Amino acid sequence: MIITNTTSLKPIKRMAVRIPLKMVSKIESNLLKSGYNKKQRLFWFEDILRDLFENSDYHNLIAEEFIEAGTTKIINLSITTDTFKIINDAVKEVEQKESIKTDRSSVIRTAILQRLIKADSLLTHGSINYGK
Repeated sequence: MIITNTTSLKPIKRMAVRIPLKMVSKIESNLLKSGYNKKQRLFWFEDILRDLFENSDYHNLIAEEFIEAGTTKIINLSITTDTFKIINDAVKEVEQKESIKTDRSSVIRTAILQRLIKADSLLTHGSINYGK
């Protein structure tokens, strides 16, 4: 987990992402439990996206993502321009490898979901202690 890093010195890109309504509060909760404050959201998003792209099967995870119309909220976020390019490249790769149409929001939602699943799994198995 990276709380402070050189990411803050890199150029950033602002974007809006559609997130399922029920996921919004879980994002804030995981962000805080992971040791980030609300001003460090950039670092949390950078970390979850890096985690997603380290998974060799990330194309399939993104292709399986499903959002029901009318159940989302738009959130604004900042990421580095390097990560923005990686996300755009991932969209193209998923469309080629999985033969489906996708978008940047889908990539980010998948990264968020993978982080929340990982956190829930660690909590369930007692491998994580957030009490400090």
